[in-house]
Amino acid sequence: MALLVGCVALFTDMLVYGIAIPVLPLLPATVDAGPAATGVLFAVYALAMIVATPVAGRLVDRVGSRRPLLVALLGLAASTLLFAVGGPFALLVVARVLQGLAAGMAWVASLSLIAANTPVADRGRSMGLAMSMVSVGVLVGPPLAGALVDAFGPRAPFLAATAVALLDGVLRVTLLRSDPPQIGPTAGPGAVMRVRGSGSVLTVVLVGAATLAVIGPVLPVHLASDQGLGPAAVGLLFALLVLSGAVLNPVVGGLVGRVDARLLTGFGGGLAVVALAGLGLAGVTWQVAVCMAVLGASNAFLLAPATTLIGHQGMRASPPALGAAYAAFNLAYAAGLVVGPLLGGGLTDAGGFRTAVTAVAALVVLATVTGLLRLPGGKSSTRRSMSSDTPSGSI
Repeated sequence: MALLVGCVALFTDMLVYGIAIPVLPLLPATVDAGPAATGVLFAVYALAMIVATPVAGRLVDRVGSRRPLLVALLGLAASTLLFAVGGPFALLVVARVLQGLAAGMAWVASLSLIAANTPVADRGRSMGLAMSMVSVGVLVGPPLAGALVDAFGPRAPFLAATAVALLDGVLRVTLLRSDPPQIGPTAGPGAVMRVRGSGSVLTVVLVGAATLAVIGPVLPVHLASDQGLGPAAVGLLFALLVLSGAVLNPVVGGLVGRVDARLLTGFGGGLAVVALAGLGLAGVTWQVAVCMAVLGASNAFLLAPATTLIGHQGMRASPPALGAAYAAFNLAYAAGLVVGPLLGGGLTDAGGFRTAVTAVAALVVLATVTGLLRLPGGKSSTRRSMSSDTPSGSI
């Protein structure tokens, strides 16, 4: 039940996020605002996640996952309805803020719920499956949005997302039981950060999120002007990106504990550099498609190990706190979603798309090397956690 509810909640959240990728940059209100303003529109989502995440971590460790998941559902439904209005630009910003607040609650609660109900030996695979559902949500979103826009107009994708959110709400209400309140003190993300290696884990999370987010506000516009691609074609290219990640996430997650996490994440960083540099050089659509698939694979090698490792770090904190661990994860992920669009929009304004992705590729090299310096290997972390970290029921 916990794995089902957590995975569906993550899928729904990222479905709405994926729907926004090909539609928001092409709405008249955002086109009139310009590339830099469009980058801000994508970034405020992550800023709102940052605001909500520490609160979500405290709530999850104090009252369990059920109530934060229900609050997240209300915010998500409200945001999709506002997106359906289509403008003005300020209203779209409000909708993105609500969407980000809902995501902050949903991600912390969902990942904590799964971690608390999964044996440590199986947690890497379960977290890989959860991240695959994130990828599937983004996978379904762009092509669905493109098809609905072509058939029914720009409001249709967000009305469809509202219907999916309501179905998700039925699962959250009926399958999650109420949890007893936590007795004793609860820790915040700072306690997790004090555990050796947590900073490196979160650096990897930031890099993984930023490498995806950096192309969100600028690649659709570049492909439309450079290759004449419309929303449906752009959506299919983004679908290819997340499909490769969705396929590989459980595979890479299953390797955590058996293969040194530093090897996995280092390989992921290298793939990200190749993909970003390739996007800058790609002159035809099939080359863009190959680069998108490689970028999706890189994300699996970066985020699947980090999603598992941060749970181990949380159980090593004092006091142990899964909610705080995944709050820290969410903060790093949101930071990547802030940095990526701002870099993409700002560098594209300054030097064009090709210059922007080349510069970001160079930054990924530096950030990956920095993140590997003190990253836990994964094997010893899993063995230590198995002696003290056991599921204790629905969190």
